[in-house]
This record gives sequence, C-alpha cells and structure tokens, in this order.
Amino acid sequence: MDNRILIALVIGILLVGGYIYYNTGAIVSAQGSSNIKVQPDEVSIYLNIETKNLTAQGAKDANDEITDNVVTELVKLGLERKDIQFSSYNTYPEYDWSNGQQKFKGYVVSQQLVIKTKDFDLVYGIVDKSVNAGALVNYINFELSDEKQSDYKSQALTEAGKDAKDKAEATAAGLGKNLGRLVSVQSQDFYYQPWNLYDKAVATDSGGAREVAMNIQPQDKEVTASITVQYKLSLF
Repeated sequence: MDNRILIALVIGILLVGGYIYYNTGAIVSAQGSSNIKVQPDEVSIYLNIETKNLTAQGAKDANDEITDNVVTELVKLGLERKDIQFSSYNTYPEYDWSNGQQKFKGYVVSQQLVIKTKDFDLVYGIVDKSVNAGALVNYINFELSDEKQSDYKSQALTEAGKDAKDKAEATAAGLGKNLGRLVSVQSQDFYYQPWNLYDKAVATDSGGAREVAMNIQPQDKEVTASITVQYKLSLF
C-alpha cells in the first residue's frame, strides 16, 4: 500500500476517533457557589432637593440656590466636586384636586444628588451640612466601590468555579468515571446589594438621618456567586 494512502487512513481514523471522543459520551453537570464575607469601603448619601414656585423659572432658581449652597458646604467640608454626582433633575406642574376639580398650584423642581466617600468620619458632616442647606436625605448606604466590586466578583466566581468542578469530579467518581474536558459554562452570576442604613420612606424625620450618620458601624456582609458547568465523562 502506498505510504501516502496509509498516512491518510491513519489521519482519518484519528480524526474520526477524536470526533467521537470530543462529541459523544455522557456529560455531567454541576452548579458551584461561593459566599465571601466583605467589608464595605464606601458610603453613598442620596440627597433630594425639592423646590416649589408658581413659575417653573422660580422653582428652578430656588433649586439652583439650595444646590449651590449644598455643594459649597460639602467642598468646605473637604469633599472634591467629583465626589458629588448629579443623578436626576425633574420639573413638573403640581395640581390640587378638590371637589372633583383640578386646581393648578405651581411648579415643582426636584434634583437628586449622590455623595460618595470612603471616609466614614465625614458622613455626619455631609448629612448635617446638607440638611442645614435645605436638602433632604433619601438614603444612606454602605457600598462597595467599583474597584472592590471587580475584585470580589473575580474572587467569588473563581471560588464558585472550583466548587462546581469539585462537585462534578465527585459525581464522576461516584459513577466510576474520571472527569473529562469542560464542555460549557452555562451561567455566571454575581450578587451584591448595598446595605441600607437609612431610608427616608421608613424614617420619621430628618433627625433620623443625623442619628444614623453619627453612629454608623460597618459590618461584614456577604457577596455571592454561582456558576453552572458541564464536563464530559472521560472514556478512560
């Protein structure tokens, strides 16, 4: 037989064998998870500045004045302007319903600010100065900075992947098989939720925000991750 024909046959057999090995046979699935204790490294104070006036311009001017005062006081406190984020701004008419009739009352301007700091000692001053300048505190949250979220996400998913592989190996061993190649990663989920310290919706007055800000104590929380994988069971 011609050597070239023999080589072609061998290559063909290897290709067919490889296809059968990689694309047939039993598959084992496993879901891994991880829980990591973390410390928040950032506090976010969510402010609302609301003003009313018979004219839209009047409501805007009043809102601008309070906003400027808030920002000025926070800068004096030691914050940088990049730490003060303007998240939303709305102007809308306000009506009063009485005896089935609609009566125009004026305009409302509402502006939301988010102040972020890693210096927890500044939180009381931020709340106090903001309220004194005319703002309302909507929320105070412990949060993870973007850098920390990225670090913890990588760590949590790595641990979840290892957990999934360990479970798959245990399942294969129970069947008297060895774990083969990784076939697929079906999902990767990372869960993290800020920890609410103060919520205006359940508070009785603005003094509650000051009290919370005065007594904040970071506590360990959990971030979680899960991952679902599929492995082939080895034929050998």
